[in-house]
Amino acid sequence: MTRLLCLCPLLLALVLAPAWTAPAAEAPPPTTAPTVAQDAPPAEPAAPAAAATETPTYRSVEERRLLESLAEGEHSSLPRQRQDLENRQMEINRLEAEVDKKLDLLGQLRQQIEQLLRQKDEAEQRRAAELAKMYEKMSDEKAAAVLASLDQELAIAILGRMKTKSAARILNSMERDKAAKL
Repeated sequence: MTRLLCLCPLLLALVLAPAWTAPAAEAPPPTTAPTVAQDAPPAEPAAPAAAATETPTYRSVEERRLLESLAEGEHSSLPRQRQDLENRQMEINRLEAEVDKKLDLLGQLRQQIEQLLRQKDEAEQRRAAELAKMYEKMSDEKAAAVLASLDQELAIAILGRMKTKSAARILNSMERDKAAKL
């Protein structure tokens, strides 16, 4: 890109060089030509082909060589730049595909984790229900002693699954502080 910016003034000089070096053409003196009838078709403008076929004039041979070598260098670097751009695009596409694969894998892992957590919760619920039945059959004092030593969340889950009368009797057998927490 910086090469192009450096070439712009030189290319501008190349285009404008003929105007700088050529002497200004003087306009021909007005002649008294007969007037054209008003119903005659208008004359067509001069074709710009003459300006396009004009070859630029250079101030020196060195200037011509320099401008030609710059133009050739620009043309030779374009394919390389295009190839670099294509390579970068291919790398971007490859990385995007890799990211997509990892996102898919992450989604699958998230689903597996959610399923395992559901299974764990179900197992804990079943276990708490089984323990509740077992503690209901125990004496109130023994059940109170065991529940007091358990984790508070587990004890709450067990008491929540017991019949109300059994849970009340067990809580009545516990120390007041522990029973109040549960």
